[in-house]
Amino acid sequence: MKDIFNTYIQSISEKFSHKETSEMGYRTDFEILLKGIFESINVRRIDHDARAKQGNKPDFVVLKNDVPILYIEAKDIGISLDKIEKSEQMTRYFGYSNLVLTDYLEFRFYRNGIRYEEPIKIANYDLKNRSIALIVSNYERAATTIIDFATSHKEPIKKGEHLAKIMGGKGQRIRDNVVELFRIRDKNDEIIKVYETIKKLLIHDLSPETFADMYAQTLVYGLFVARYYDETPANFSRREAQELIPASNPFLGHFFDHIAGRNFEKRLSFIVDELCEVFSHSDVKVLMTHYFKLDLFGNKNEGPDPVIHFYEDFLKEYDPELRKRMGAYYTPLPIVNFIIRSVDQILRKDFGLAQGLGDTTKLTNGKHKVQILDPATGTGTFLSATIDNIYNNLRTRKQDGSWVSYVHHDLLPRLHGFELMMSPYTIAHLKISLKLQETGFKYFNETKSGKTRLGVYLTNSLEDAAKQQNLLAFDFGAAIAEEAKKAAVIKNDTPIMVVIGNPPYSGESSNAFYTGHDVYKVEPTGGKLQERNSKWLNDDYVKFIRFAENMIDKTGEGVVAMITAHGYLDNPTFRGMRWHLMQTFDEIRVLDLHGNVKKREKAPDGSKDENVFDIQQGVAILIAIKHKDRRDKDVKIFRADCFGTRENKFKYLENSFEEIKWENISPTGVNLEWVVRDNEIAEIYEQGFSVAEIFPINSVCIVSGKDDEFIKFSKEEFDKEGVDDSKVRELIYRAFDTRYINYDPQTITRARLKVMKEFFKENLGLTFIRNDQGAENFSHVFVSKVLVDGHLHPGLTYAAPLYLYDDTGSRVPNLNWIIVNKIKTGAGKTTPEDIFDYIYAVLHSPTYREKYKEFLKIDFPRVPYPKDKKQFDALVALGHEIREIHLLESPKVGQFITTYPISGSDTIEKVSYKDGKVFINSEQYFGNVPEVAWNFYIGGYQPAQKWLKDRKGRMLSNSDIEHYQKIIVALVETARIMKEVDSIQ
Repeated sequence: MKDIFNTYIQSISEKFSHKETSEMGYRTDFEILLKGIFESINVRRIDHDARAKQGNKPDFVVLKNDVPILYIEAKDIGISLDKIEKSEQMTRYFGYSNLVLTDYLEFRFYRNGIRYEEPIKIANYDLKNRSIALIVSNYERAATTIIDFATSHKEPIKKGEHLAKIMGGKGQRIRDNVVELFRIRDKNDEIIKVYETIKKLLIHDLSPETFADMYAQTLVYGLFVARYYDETPANFSRREAQELIPASNPFLGHFFDHIAGRNFEKRLSFIVDELCEVFSHSDVKVLMTHYFKLDLFGNKNEGPDPVIHFYEDFLKEYDPELRKRMGAYYTPLPIVNFIIRSVDQILRKDFGLAQGLGDTTKLTNGKHKVQILDPATGTGTFLSATIDNIYNNLRTRKQDGSWVSYVHHDLLPRLHGFELMMSPYTIAHLKISLKLQETGFKYFNETKSGKTRLGVYLTNSLEDAAKQQNLLAFDFGAAIAEEAKKAAVIKNDTPIMVVIGNPPYSGESSNAFYTGHDVYKVEPTGGKLQERNSKWLNDDYVKFIRFAENMIDKTGEGVVAMITAHGYLDNPTFRGMRWHLMQTFDEIRVLDLHGNVKKREKAPDGSKDENVFDIQQGVAILIAIKHKDRRDKDVKIFRADCFGTRENKFKYLENSFEEIKWENISPTGVNLEWVVRDNEIAEIYEQGFSVAEIFPINSVCIVSGKDDEFIKFSKEEFDKEGVDDSKVRELIYRAFDTRYINYDPQTITRARLKVMKEFFKENLGLTFIRNDQGAENFSHVFVSKVLVDGHLHPGLTYAAPLYLYDDTGSRVPNLNWIIVNKIKTGAGKTTPEDIFDYIYAVLHSPTYREKYKEFLKIDFPRVPYPKDKKQFDALVALGHEIREIHLLESPKVGQFITTYPISGSDTIEKVSYKDGKVFINSEQYFGNVPEVAWNFYIGGYQPAQKWLKDRKGRMLSNSDIEHYQKIIVALVETARIMKEVDSIQ
């Protein structure tokens, strides 16, 4: 052995002395060394892959009888192994049971990601002098340790977090290998057939990468499920796992027929067998007890959801981003329990079902009346909570003795769930099975030949029963087809009375084929929806609400209880949806939990308002009730609002359904918003005209997609880049902040050419938004003569040009003449500019903004018609004055009220305001800046602050210094004129 090491060290020493040698140069020597070490235990194969340097897998694998027994990651001599040990790459290597990290001279040992043994050096190196000094005394120890490490029995896993790390690492390896298989294998390979089957029968837009992720998670977590049910802890294999999958989950059983089958991919079998070896040294049930002691927030209380806790630990190692997304949509138990309790109370009170969700009443056809469905089951939280509710009510009535029989005959036949993704489907089965086991129901210990199964099916709720095409001969395809077939019975032939859950929210719907929600794309009268862009109605949550509505409508009675995004409550685009739901249900209750980050929602007292999920969309709980014989012609609609911290919202949800202070609302007007408002004021407001109606040609504004690339502070910056001068145009970027854009409709994301081309010539444009995005006060209006950026105002900015040009250069007013003629009735003769200025004045009225602030949050601003000519003319004059000031064309803005007294770098470093001074750095400031100007909002922003902050790090030119002082005058003058507008209004 000594000679083998001496030869090895001598060879790499010679190469090390030549600076050009890299880690790749030592690989042949290292392979020879390994063969010498492992010859004594009859190891004849050592593979290494040059591509491994990319960090996808270790550099060397030692195989005995074609089974990997050791992996080795090699780094160049001189690379710090301490740093490598802490790197992301090493985190991925938790998926390798036996791993050695080496720089060819030092060996570090890791078993399932944990340091094992002390490092062993066989030489020291001097990087400066390019020399190597032998440590002969360590040769033998290095050889025996490497052999023992590769061949010794594995130590037991003692912590759940450690097991999750190992599972995450194995999952990554399986996923990456599956992706690689798609590259090198043909369509006849079994794993490719599995992919094609799922794509054809379940997820039609499934990519190989997404499939690889789904496959890896299902395999790894499926093994975990099997091990959980294993009563012979001394050994475990994938073939044993095949027999251990509970009867409650026939699909997973078929999946493991594939895993344990003769055609299972060999390169994956190594990884799976390694994981089985890890499981054989892990008492999964004992490890899981830790998770029963933690609540949803990680506190040491009796934990209700150990399966999810462990799954989150697994995802943290397997894919942190996926864990983040999963955590964002996992429904917290306070929400789930509130919904379940509410449905239980409604069934008892409104439908006369004495046992609520647990009621066993049957219909004349012999089916249970209270059929329950979660169409987006996810990990089974709602169904698990339903079981809890029913079991606890049964115990309260001291009927525990009948529970096992009840589950078999009166619960499982009416508890249904649909889930599209294999991994949460697998977890849902585990969670619900464990929940039933907790209560004493043990039927799921049967083998696959048993008749008992859980009614959670792998299917797409929004799709009709899958057509069973030529895949039925393939067992895995038959299993999926069978799931779809059973789900179709639920969809088509089962009188669902309760639909619960938390459906997915996705503006870019994954279910484009579904058209059932087209019934929502109507006006409240039933005519076609008059919206140019109704894409928000294609959100998946809208489709699931429609699915739920249709299920209850077919049954003729029942309850929908879901938590979803809350945009449908007041967004004008959803008016047809609100109207349709009002036609279907007798009673609708919405509990708006708010938390809309995009709208910057706050509690009524101004305090922080948090989302109950880690998402930006606000959410609401919808409870819709339908009776068989509609008692009242008009639907009753109730609303409640809950603001504040997440913790306070969870506390609020401890109230019963009946304890909530519901407010009866009467949706009116063209939009039928489900909001609390003064209907008298609403009636007055809606008598006015919408700015989007009087200017028929309008649209959202430019979105460049890359502001840093396409938008510059000066034209000269584009000149330096050689941009075609004819494409460079002025752009109003923010209020009082005009920049330049490389306006090439072929390259920017949204050019909005139809409207923006009207600003190529002399024009005026009104800018506004459709709602105020939750701002405390409405200020989202401005004026422009040039192109307009889509984020001039927070949210989506609209622009309406006053004139439209034809190809000859002639122009016509962009005005709705029906509205104009009605204006003339009170105002007399007018010009297009007069009408523009009248609107501009009204929109700057503080009284108008305050009185109608709730309506300005919902739709385009509506402007009252003028009372008479005197009022109209006065407002036109003030609107004209504000317009000229905002365009910085008024002589007044050149009459500075501020100073700039200190010379210096003129560079904006840190912006601050104190005692009338606006500091741009430690020495220079603008003096005499009124506080009203500093804090004043125009266009949704505070221009006196934003203009400077957007230029942090830039040196101000003399023109910039003058421009800022003009802004201050404009802000002060705007505040003054707005008061005058109120005196006329």
